[in-house]
Amino acid sequence: MIRKHFKGYNFVGIPETGFTLRWGDDLSHNPYMAPWPELADISISNYCTNGCSYCYRSSDQEGKFMSLEDYKHVLQELTNKTYGSVFQVALGGGEPLLHPDFNEIIRTTREDYGITPNYTTCGKFFNPENLEASRKYCGAVAISWDPYRDKLALDELPKLGKFLEDNEIRTNIHYVISETTLEHATHLLEGKYDGYLEQFNAVIFLTYKPTGRARREDIIRSSQKLRSFIDLVNKPATNIKIGFDACFVPILLKKTDIDNTMVDSCECGFFSVYIDEDLNVSPCSFCNDKTYCYSLKRSSFKDIWQDAFSNYRNYVDGKCKLNCSKCDKSSDCRGMCPFFDELFLCGLVREP
Repeated sequence: MIRKHFKGYNFVGIPETGFTLRWGDDLSHNPYMAPWPELADISISNYCTNGCSYCYRSSDQEGKFMSLEDYKHVLQELTNKTYGSVFQVALGGGEPLLHPDFNEIIRTTREDYGITPNYTTCGKFFNPENLEASRKYCGAVAISWDPYRDKLALDELPKLGKFLEDNEIRTNIHYVISETTLEHATHLLEGKYDGYLEQFNAVIFLTYKPTGRARREDIIRSSQKLRSFIDLVNKPATNIKIGFDACFVPILLKKTDIDNTMVDSCECGFFSVYIDEDLNVSPCSFCNDKTYCYSLKRSSFKDIWQDAFSNYRNYVDGKCKLNCSKCDKSSDCRGMCPFFDELFLCGLVREP
């Protein structure tokens, strides 16, 4: 168990389950930010062979790998004498399993730094070595389910789920919801795909972002489709556990009956951070404003987190919160996305 207690900020994390709990001076108080991030999202490459049409990083076979030396430097920077290390890292790219040093990356993360590694993969590149390393060192693995492909992608899921379960690897499904896939996602909440997904731990819905190769035309824009999906979030017919990324949280808080105390608003730059394969640090992987991007080659992570990011936090407190100041959920939410106005879905769903 990881415990971090400082004035105004308390954190408990259990590596074996991924359970975390955060509170301020008492359990009724939610801290403004962490003195040191709880999670780091690290792109260990921008190399991938899939060519997915919605890839927000435009990853391809010309992509760059982060060197093992640079990766260890990142972990050193993420470890502080006062605050300790981050609780966990989320490794991505690119396709992480294609990184030539992947097994050593997750080994050194867990054994040398005491940080729990997790990663997202398309699921096509498992081999005995990375399976053993994943079982031994990882907290969880996420499989990107590509709903843009044909039915074969669905038919492959039960076999893959059983394969990973037999290898004792806890696995979630990551599912991108866009205008194109929203109806399909609604069918999932209706329980139509439970037989394909029963071996997985949960389905995590990721909000489509119009960047990289992702076309702006596929941004969620249908009020009726979104209304149908939201209605089922309130009363899902599926037996599969579900979750959402931070980008979908505002509309969850505003339009569903979920317990707000169990949902975190956007944590980017406040409780989590993103580092790319070139060692550039930004609040999140979708940051499209270089004003809030800093290099670990020129600055220490401590200076970036504690000082440089103040500009970003002020921006969020201003633009994002101010635009939603009249919302009755504003105390639980950071407001609009600071990088994509198109992700503000609260006004899209009209009351029934």
